[in-house]
Amino acid sequence: MMPLTAVSLFSGCGGFDWGASQAGLKIIWANDIEPHAAYAYKSIFPDVKFVTGDVRSVQEFPEADVLIGCYPCTGFSIAARRRWKDRQERDLLKTPGNFLYREYIRALGQVKPKYFFVENVSGMISAKDGWFFDQQLQGFRKLGYEPFVQALRAQDFGAAQDRKRIFIVGIRNDIVSEFSYEFPTAQYGPTTDRPYNTMQDVIGDMDPWPEGEFSTQPFHGHYLTRNRKRRWDQTSYTIVASASHVPLHPSGEPMVYVGKDQWRLQGDCNRRLSWRECLRLQCLPQQMQLDGTLEDKYKVIGNAVPPVFAKAIIEPIVKFEKRKSDCMNND
Repeated sequence: MMPLTAVSLFSGCGGFDWGASQAGLKIIWANDIEPHAAYAYKSIFPDVKFVTGDVRSVQEFPEADVLIGCYPCTGFSIAARRRWKDRQERDLLKTPGNFLYREYIRALGQVKPKYFFVENVSGMISAKDGWFFDQQLQGFRKLGYEPFVQALRAQDFGAAQDRKRIFIVGIRNDIVSEFSYEFPTAQYGPTTDRPYNTMQDVIGDMDPWPEGEFSTQPFHGHYLTRNRKRRWDQTSYTIVASASHVPLHPSGEPMVYVGKDQWRLQGDCNRRLSWRECLRLQCLPQQMQLDGTLEDKYKVIGNAVPPVFAKAIIEPIVKFEKRKSDCMNND
């Protein structure tokens, strides 16, 4: 069977695409507006045609079997909406970036894939009382696709971090009658025979104090409103894109709860995770190259989709296509 081809939008550094390629897809075209993300992407996919720039300026997309897209999620984030509550400038309907899903739907109409995949934060479903989410589902169905939706956790698929994301898997209507998609179940954790990977498993062998590779910004007031440090034998908190909000390294003493929205650091061994440690915790390929400032590296890594997600949700489709191909060859 020839590999399924894929077009990727809002590709970032290629986290989702790396997992897709591990599942058997062949990425043929990708796009992102962020130059540092593009640099990282090209370091692991040197043969993929990559267009750096605003997707709204792309007039034509190539046809492919699969369309991938992880459109920006800043406006849909529950944490962001909580921080900016009641501020007019954060009105979701007044933020152009929150409507980039329309560009994905435009591309879907051109690419005409058999399948599509979308990743976003869980807050996308509830944003504006579900209006944004409903608009997306309507757009997908209008083009002839049946969307399947589920929240998945990265630690259930081998990542040593808490990271919950929403995934939409779209199956073209002429295929869905013979293939009803089911999301994968947990591969790690208490319901399986494999325990969760921990920070000890993933970053325990790394330099304990890598000078120049972790943010030394002051621990500001907002940072200390919650616990930011997990133990070595636990998974990390979510790896984020902001250098100042990156979780703490597990070494040293734990943080102490003082009161509502108040936590205190203990001892003198308190540093944020380094960007290289974040790279591992995101399950990104270690040969990935990054450029720019320390903040740029954190941003590129934190915005990535852990490849373990993509591999797990795409494999059922690749297996279905292989079975169908084998049946046709036997006939």
